[in-house]
Amino acid sequence: MKKASFVLLGLALLLTGCAKRQDNGLTCTSVDCRPQSGSHQLVIWWQPELRNGVADFTQVTVNE
Repeated sequence: MKKASFVLLGLALLLTGCAKRQDNGLTCTSVDCRPQSGSHQLVIWWQPELRNGVADFTQVTVNE
């Protein structure tokens, strides 16, 4: 019983260490965390003086 508990605990720790952290961009200041434009969506980055609120970007759907 103890061996099974230790194996389960080890697997849980292994999966926790491999899981990607999800902070929803609240603390991320890296460019890698920013959404990128794609084939169906354009991301517009606003300068600080042009922003209406806390959002520094706008996502617009592109019709092909």
